[in-house]
Amino acid sequence: MPNGSVTVSRQSSARDTRSIIAALDHLLACPACRAGEVSFSERLKVLSCNQCNRGFPVFQCGKKQIPWLFTDPTTTRLEWKARYHGILHENSMELERLRQARDEGRCSKVGRRRIADLLQARESHRNQISEILAPLELDNIDWPADSASLLQGKLPRSQGLSSYINNIFRDWAWNNGENDAMFAAVENVLSAVRKKSLGSVLTLGAGACRLPYEIHRRYSPELSVALDFNPLLLQIAAHVMQGNTIPLYEFPLAPLNAASFAVLQELSAPEILANDNFHFLLADASNPPFRDGCFDTVVTPWLIDIIPQDLKTFIPQVNRCLTEGGVWINTGSLAFFHENESWRYSEEEVLELLEQNGFDVVSAERQTVPYLQSPHSGYGRAEKIFSFSARKIDTVDVPPARAYLPGWILNTTLPVPSSTEAAVSSSHYLLKAQVLATIDGKRTIKQIGRILARQYGLGQRETIHAVQRILIDAWEQSGSGDTGKDL
Repeated sequence: MPNGSVTVSRQSSARDTRSIIAALDHLLACPACRAGEVSFSERLKVLSCNQCNRGFPVFQCGKKQIPWLFTDPTTTRLEWKARYHGILHENSMELERLRQARDEGRCSKVGRRRIADLLQARESHRNQISEILAPLELDNIDWPADSASLLQGKLPRSQGLSSYINNIFRDWAWNNGENDAMFAAVENVLSAVRKKSLGSVLTLGAGACRLPYEIHRRYSPELSVALDFNPLLLQIAAHVMQGNTIPLYEFPLAPLNAASFAVLQELSAPEILANDNFHFLLADASNPPFRDGCFDTVVTPWLIDIIPQDLKTFIPQVNRCLTEGGVWINTGSLAFFHENESWRYSEEEVLELLEQNGFDVVSAERQTVPYLQSPHSGYGRAEKIFSFSARKIDTVDVPPARAYLPGWILNTTLPVPSSTEAAVSSSHYLLKAQVLATIDGKRTIKQIGRILARQYGLGQRETIHAVQRILIDAWEQSGSGDTGKDL
């Protein structure tokens, strides 16, 4: 790329899109109705379902085209637009904080230079992210008059554009051995399968794509499809795998020295993939937009413990994507985040679920690997990852597609369920609202506590302590704890 910048282009041409369909037309199915086949519409210049007529855009990334196959493509784009604007807002706040620190005059000469460099890097980072995402034309779509319709495309709150930004640097910049360790973990369990060829390979939750890239160039499968729902990760992966170099600033968590607070990385792949049978797909891994039994191998790296659904309902989806005798390769942690303890499976339970859902477990093992150990940071960790290979021996029923939000939120006519947890949470927020409402710049914590104690018939000591805790939370959430300032 000229001058180390990202060259972006807009939506793909009809000819380019037809080439994508030529490679994937025997695989794709509508993620919305699950019944129709997806084909290119000459009139609308999008992919279109022949059953429900829903259209799905295709976006350009260098010479590659990336289909956008979400259940509701427009609302999902709006969700990512909101997250993109969130990044811009956070960046603006950070720039203002840095300018204030620069202008206070409290720092040494070395400190002032560090802050000035960091300020410049944050400004450049903003432009870098905007340029990478430009082909999605996020600012060209408008919010609907009925905002309730956006709930159907709601993404988990924890999944932002920059949620896995350090994985980008691990995959395409650090060269610290982490990628080799991950590939070795996959190779160990895959060798037990004794497959001569991987055939067609689908990677669900491909992220920045280094693992599917390594699998493709070392095993030479007939076809590779990398699926993820984060457009920033796939845009970068598509660029570097085409031989482009992308400049992107890294901001290490624990910088080693003044020069490590902002490191301009040059993202690049070791080599360009010689063939053109590697494709990217923006879609939801929990609702893969494919016909039944169309892949010989499915890979899930660092995925099964973070999907926002019960693993018990996800395993049949993987089964559905595989041919009879096809192989599922998994690697990553089992750090399930769910509040429901019955969804937080042990490795023994995971293997049991596989056998109950049409799989024969061929190999399973634990292996310690380095994880996100930036050479510019004092922070890093090791993970004892869980890897397995399992062969499909039977077909199982697939549960209906599941929305992220519960039905009683999506359907306003359904009753809102009551629970002790919800009651406690609502009481906390009510008390917090009342504490904050009493603040007038004159009342002390003790006076606020007396007011609420009388209102609720509580002891003054306990109420004053509760007020203190609420104000501490507000102070910390405002960022004042990091700046040493008052609210």
